[in-house]
Amino acid sequence: MARTDVIPVEKDETAQGLIRKVRDSLGTRVIIFSDSRIPVLRSEINLRLLNFYSEEEGKELVLVVKDRYVRRLAKNLGIKVEDKIEEAETGFYQNQLPMELNGFTREAVSVGDERVPRPIRSFSGGRLVMALVFTFFSLLVATYFLFRPKVNIIIHPASKEHLFSAGGKVGMGYSEREITKGVLPLKVVEKQDELTVSISTSGRKRVGYLPAKGMVVFINSGVNPIIVPKGTMVSTKGGLSFFTTKPVVVPKKSTNYVQGIPTGEIYGQAEVEVEATEKGTIGNVEKQMISKIEGHLANTLHVANFKSFTSGEDKLVPIVEEQDILRAEEEAKRQLELKAKDEVQAMVEEGYLLLPELVQTEAGKVRPEQPIGTETSTLSVRLSYKVKTASLNKTHLYKWFEHNLYQTLPDGFLPITNEITCRGIKVNGDLKQADISVQAVAKVRGKIDRQKIFKAVAGKSLLQAKNSLADFPEIGFVEFSGNNDLKRIPNHIFQVRMIVPSEK
Repeated sequence: MARTDVIPVEKDETAQGLIRKVRDSLGTRVIIFSDSRIPVLRSEINLRLLNFYSEEEGKELVLVVKDRYVRRLAKNLGIKVEDKIEEAETGFYQNQLPMELNGFTREAVSVGDERVPRPIRSFSGGRLVMALVFTFFSLLVATYFLFRPKVNIIIHPASKEHLFSAGGKVGMGYSEREITKGVLPLKVVEKQDELTVSISTSGRKRVGYLPAKGMVVFINSGVNPIIVPKGTMVSTKGGLSFFTTKPVVVPKKSTNYVQGIPTGEIYGQAEVEVEATEKGTIGNVEKQMISKIEGHLANTLHVANFKSFTSGEDKLVPIVEEQDILRAEEEAKRQLELKAKDEVQAMVEEGYLLLPELVQTEAGKVRPEQPIGTETSTLSVRLSYKVKTASLNKTHLYKWFEHNLYQTLPDGFLPITNEITCRGIKVNGDLKQADISVQAVAKVRGKIDRQKIFKAVAGKSLLQAKNSLADFPEIGFVEFSGNNDLKRIPNHIFQVRMIVPSEK
């Protein structure tokens, strides 16, 4: 048994959506159902389109509506109209990632010797005197070193941003084991979809609006009256047809007598209205242009129009032209570029970085939903497309950054934190293999070598020591503190206390 699909029509339904439902339905018989007044069905063009696509899909179209205007319009167009849905017809249509760096700390320490007093043994006699002398001498030496001048050098390491560059390759077939060599694997995501674009049509066509009407005269040369039924076809020599709007009886011919003598025959005549079978000004003909009768009545009757027909009217309707399809194709491709930019951002997973230079968009063929010549004010086209996007794992990227950071660190500097900021990425190539160049920046801090600094300042005046340390790039600035009368840096390291504040 053939399947029947019932499609309810909503108030805000569009002709395009309704056509799509008809085409997508699985039944061979489609019922358009509405129990209220629906604007989309009150358009002759919309009904024609529904009927056209139903026939194209090989489906029987039936309207079950209460709107009398729609019912009358559908019947005029040859669309089947029913009063209700049978009980059996119940089928309804429906940048920056953390990375592990080697940590480091700096503590304030003092440089000096710490002497441990030797244990004093108990002596008797002369040995006691020697012990007292030794103790006195030790106290004297300790006092000397205690009161010798000392200096505190507070060294503030230099901090700066270290900008470095790196170059490598990215591609689909690489392994993460090669990251430190500048070879990074790519992740490729693909999406297929379809884009629909609608534009206004620019074509115009003149079509018939009102049929021409006029009076013709049937002439009977026979001896019997003849009935001309309603719908009898008459035409011009050029083949333009008209039909009678009502039946008429054409009387037989008669003989004219004068004083009992026949003087001639008078043919029977009857006038009736005819209407052109084609709407428009094409039916406006000059007088005496209609001369042919179709069918057997032509054997005994003649026909002629003694007045011109002028009531036929045309109107302009929008149609689809070839240039409309070209414009819709350009608009679809323009919208595809904008849509692809938004879609690729959504395709990139968390923890990955998009590489816009490697995004590939493939557009299919534009398919118009209305062919050239279709009477419609709106043309819709569909464009299928495929988007491929390449993304880079941020963990892989920053592992590569870390490797390059330590390779490019200035002498005497170490990273302050475990953060590296990506300043820019440039990619040139395709998804299989591409060259990548990056710029990144990390905060670095001077590494203080106490022995090196002591050698640079030992025995120098405070001014000379400051000038000497100014040549150390790893030192930001230096402060000296100690005895007020200190003029020079001591030559002994135990008299110099170096303090390096820890970086917060």
